[in-house]
Amino acid sequence: MIDSHCHLDHEPLISDLNNVIQRSKDVGIKKLLTISTSIDSFSKIKQLIHKDDIIYGTVGIHPHESDKNVLTSSQLVQKFKENDKIIGIGETGLDFYYNNSDRSKQISSFKEHIEASIETKSPLIVHSRNAEDETYEILNSYKNNNLKILMHCFTGSKEFSKKLLLLNSYFSASGIITFKNSLDLQDTFKSLPLEKVLI
Repeated sequence: MIDSHCHLDHEPLISDLNNVIQRSKDVGIKKLLTISTSIDSFSKIKQLIHKDDIIYGTVGIHPHESDKNVLTSSQLVQKFKENDKIIGIGETGLDFYYNNSDRSKQISSFKEHIEASIETKSPLIVHSRNAEDETYEILNSYKNNNLKILMHCFTGSKEFSKKLLLLNSYFSASGIITFKNSLDLQDTFKSLPLEKVLI
């Protein structure tokens, strides 16, 4: 098993890192992909990937952070190339539920990340909340660029998932899928090809 999305640079994980790594190994986790959310987050991840062979990382700015953290596609590419254990671009995307950052800045940041993903030929880790139409429209505008899309912690509609499948997307399920009121989400994941589902 591979944990495709964790945040080892956040508390309480970072303060208990050795135990987190050991517990992961004890239950059969082969790799941990720790996801960047800001410039400061990436600085910590660059150190974390040297802590153990099972830890890999990404570079990216979470939509919540896109007001305060701005990276161009060329800057993202440069940071991506700093270490061969940096293997993805993101977490990026759109969050119009909380709107912690200006929408136009979220969109601009998202596009910069997409362009970096295309240039590096690496997976794009996408966060999308209350922004299905906008997320799809932007991703679809790059559909001829062999994008490798991972919809992180997917909670979208079945219609959204069908459109994303046409873009060759992958989907990760989180603990939300186990909630009693998540019947629609459970039904959506049942409809996805198994080879398109990550944990």
